Amino acid sequence: MPNVVKGSKQEQMVVVPYRPRRRALLITVLISVVAASVVGGFLYGYCRGLSAQGVVQDERDKLEAELSAFRIQNTDLSRQVAILDRSSVVDQRATAEVQATIRNLREQLAQLQQDVVFYRQVVSSETVDTGLIVGQMNIYGTSDPGRFRYKLVMRQQDADGDSYLRGHVNVNLVGRRGDEQMIFALRDISDEQDQLDIRLRFKYFQTIEGELALPTGFEPERIQIAAVATEPVGKSIDQYFSWMVLGD
Repeated sequence: MPNVVKGSKQEQMVVVPYRPRRRALLITVLISVVAASVVGGFLYGYCRGLSAQGVVQDERDKLEAELSAFRIQNTDLSRQVAILDRSSVVDQRATAEVQATIRNLREQLAQLQQDVVFYRQVVSSETVDTGLIVGQMNIYGTSDPGRFRYKLVMRQQDADGDSYLRGHVNVNLVGRRGDEQMIFALRDISDEQDQLDIRLRFKYFQTIEGELALPTGFEPERIQIAAVATEPVGKSIDQYFSWMVLGD
């Protein structure tokens, strides 16, 4: 009997016989079962793979055929898009050219209508003067607030249709820059005129027109027309017209 201390807690003990051969056999069986499961799973998957390989191959061949067809179709569509793009560019250019032509024609028509009204006023104006006179002096606005179109008509009143009037005319713009009065010759503010004395030679009338640009800070007030006729009859005129813009 083993020695037992009186009053201590007694643990229950089970006696198991020692059998080393049986334990080794059990471990061997477990290893064999696991190995068999692994090999069986591999063989099952391999067989399933072999059986499905034909289906996958067929599906792959089908997809490759469809891909090839799509590539051909894409090439055709790309070619058609390129053709349409070129046609679209041509159409856009043609449309832009037509629109520009229409705008130009409208501007020319408006200018012609304006000229008709202008010359009707010139012809219908009555005056007791003879020889050189100022028929009209008009100022028109433009899209640029600092630029204006001008049109001056010099006439030979009571012209016989045989005699040329010869002479020259000076056009000056009178106004202020701040408190200072300033005068600008037309040649200094208009690219169309390069002479201080604008030459006159006509039987019935002569038109002087172009665009002028106002100097910075300059406020126009009047336009001075100073003209001299040397033939067929000598005459000088000096007139002022208020700065009045008629419109675009």
